[in-house]
Parts: sequence; C-alpha cells; structure tokens
Amino acid sequence: MTLLAFKGQPLEEHVKAMLQAWNEVKGKYIPSIIRAMKAYGVELSREKVDRLMRALIILHDSGKGARIYQDYLKDGEKLGGFRHELVSAYYALKILSQLFEERTAFVGSLVVMLHHEPILMGQIANFDRDSLSAEVTLDKLRNFDGVVSELDEFLRKSFKKYLGADVEVPNAETGEVVRTVVELSVKARHLPDAGKLRLIVGALLIPLVLCDYKGAEDREGETPKFAEVLEAEWMGVV
Repeated sequence: MTLLAFKGQPLEEHVKAMLQAWNEVKGKYIPSIIRAMKAYGVELSREKVDRLMRALIILHDSGKGARIYQDYLKDGEKLGGFRHELVSAYYALKILSQLFEERTAFVGSLVVMLHHEPILMGQIANFDRDSLSAEVTLDKLRNFDGVVSELDEFLRKSFKKYLGADVEVPNAETGEVVRTVVELSVKARHLPDAGKLRLIVGALLIPLVLCDYKGAEDREGETPKFAEVLEAEWMGVV
C-alpha cells in the first residue's frame, strides 16, 4: 500500500518536494531560527538548525499514517474531527528526543502540532485560546484507530536517507498518543516560559508551512486559504 500525504501524492514524494523547497529558502530562515532558539536558552549551529528542519519536514505529516486518515484519502471515509497533526506531534516528540536535547524536541513537537493553525507572519492565532486545551485535544483524537504498517518503514528510511540517522519508531498505542499530546498541550500553555513560545514556534513554523505549501503543489484538491500569503512569502525569498 502506498502511504499518501494527499490524494494523488504519496507522503514520500511530498517530503522530498518539501526538502527541495527548504534547500532553496534555508539561507533566509536559519539565522532567525538560531536567534529564536537562543532566546529560549538553546544554542544551535547552522548545521543543527538545518538538521532540525529536515527532521520536522519528515515528521510533520507522519500522523497521516493513521488508518483513519489513509482510509479518508483512499476511500473517502469520514475523519470525524480527527486531526493528523496531533499524532504527528507524538511521533515528533518521541523521535526528536533521540536526536536533540529536550527543549529542542519540545519546541519541534509544538511546531508540528501547530502546523495547520492559522498563521500570518509568525502570529499563531490560537496559541493562547481553547484550541490547545486538553479537552479539545482529546476530542480531536477520539477517532484515532492506530497507524498503518507502512509508516514505520517510511520514518526509518527517511531519517536514514536525509539525516543519516537510525531512529527507533515508537509504537502509536492510542493511550500513549493521547497522554503525550495532552501533556504537550498543557505544557505549551502553562509552563513559566510559555509566553516565549509564540516567538520560538513561529520562527520555525513559517518556513515549515511555506515548504509544506510548495511541496503540495502537485496534490489534488483546493489550495490552502492563506495560499496568497505563502506565495508572496516565497517570492520574497527566492
């Protein structure tokens, strides 16, 4: 079975296209990411930022490997409120923790978790509102029914190919996914330094969403609602 990112676009092709887009724009965004992470107490070199962003690109749609999402793409089954980016955040936290220190893994997981929230120049509209509450998070995961077997191989091969890293892919047991994602959402809103996270997450979110947009140009269906903003951002970079 081919693991899909969109109707008509395999996840492997989507990630490859995103990585190509990142190579075109990273010169602009790496310095701002370095500054933002430094403000959060994390020192990253240009090489480590590049490595982090490539990891986020591989991970950001991993939650589309959920059985419910693949059924939705292939057979038109209903999602029933399921949000793939929450499962992606689970994989992000577990895998980034193998490659980076704890605070970097935490920030990266939030970036993945929020990559479908409405954004405009780093302003995350729902960061301080109820969209991140534990109750809402639980509701968006209520129909999660595990992942397809192809996801494990995709993640292992992608990290080996694009980062030269051997990673252990976690078991996406429903209870553990829910516990991890709820914990992320609570920390994002209530840690003492949570106020800085808007800046930090936004610095990584803009290039991720931009590359996501460029990497999905060959997909079927409608373009994002904020496509004009992303296209303007792209034209200002390349």
